[in-house]
Amino acid sequence: MTGVVATKVATRSGFFLYMSLGFLAIALIGFSTTFFLPLARGTFADPHGVRDAPPVIYVHGALLFGWLIFLIAQASLIRVRNVSVHRRLGSFGALLGSAVVISGVAVSLYATRRDLAAGGGDVVLGDFVGLLVTFLIFGFVIAAAIVLRRDSESHKRLLLLATIWILSPAWLRFRYLFPAVENPMVVFTLMADSLILVAIARDLMAYKRVHPVYIWVGGLIIAYDIIYLFSAGFHFQSAAWLRLARWLLGEAAV
Repeated sequence: MTGVVATKVATRSGFFLYMSLGFLAIALIGFSTTFFLPLARGTFADPHGVRDAPPVIYVHGALLFGWLIFLIAQASLIRVRNVSVHRRLGSFGALLGSAVVISGVAVSLYATRRDLAAGGGDVVLGDFVGLLVTFLIFGFVIAAAIVLRRDSESHKRLLLLATIWILSPAWLRFRYLFPAVENPMVVFTLMADSLILVAIARDLMAYKRVHPVYIWVGGLIIAYDIIYLFSAGFHFQSAAWLRLARWLLGEAAV
């Protein structure tokens, strides 16, 4: 009987490992056409054809993929019941998550100033606020996971949701692989959010209930994306958001 229970527990913990491997695959495929393949060919350039991308671009990419590999490692440790090493690596994960946020904000600042210098206007400023929101939400969810690290069921689900959230740029780059897809923003955003539904379905199958983290945090992520899609991001074009963007960038930057 004990062996049966242990097998069931191991199978359950495997879900988060498989999801983590899936996250890495999504990132590799999504960024293949805009980063990895051009980099391998020596043709990598920013949207304006500038090939001398600043180091922060590469640092952010390395940190993001480092996060995905870290997630796989941590899920693997739990899979083999090596909880002590998993916990010791937790502090490194907190630093890595923070570095993803900081580097993401730095990349957002660079891209916004670059696009403004190229003649972009309020749309660029609105996108800047949207990017900041993306990284701040990722940071807040990671912070919640750290606070709730002793509640393993909430902790691992928060990390799962944070990673689903931060992978949205990778999903949106699938439009280059499937150019025939109409309304790619809508299609690939909904595909990204569908992973939350997969996690919810797994809870229902395994426990006959949905964990509150999926209901509240996952529900807020889906609601945010739906509002964003229906408003076409216009809420970031409001006067208040644009004033905030100008303040963050400095009037001289715009």
